[in-house]
Amino acid sequence: MNLTRLVYYSQRNPSEELDTKSLIETCKRNNARLHLTGLLHYNGDHFIQVIEGGRIDVSELYHRIARDPRHANIILLSCTDVRERMFPTWSMALHQGMNAQTRKAFLRYFSTDMVNPETVNVDTLLDALQDMMMETPTKLTISV
Repeated sequence: MNLTRLVYYSQRNPSEELDTKSLIETCKRNNARLHLTGLLHYNGDHFIQVIEGGRIDVSELYHRIARDPRHANIILLSCTDVRERMFPTWSMALHQGMNAQTRKAFLRYFSTDMVNPETVNVDTLLDALQDMMMETPTKLTISV
């Protein structure tokens, strides 16, 4: 089985209801069964998600997400085979918000706290997400 990492960006569709607690519980249940791991960052306006696992399962999940009405303007940033997982123990972690501490971690990597999905370097984005998770644990909900 090839190990694949997919990263996407999307805007939240404000006309759709979003319950992040329910969302992360669904991810926990479904992803654990499929051996998928990852991180979902949600700042109230947009999502950045990293999904890791088998190529077919990652692809199928991404296509379900792309059809989900809670997302708008979804952009695939990267889909590549990798040697190891960045998030091996999390069926899906949720990082919410953009407080001063989160913004500080993010601004070490980017000139602004808004991601431009057309120009972002995915490796740099992954580094920023890892730092934000470590430095802002109060913003992190982990589903194992």
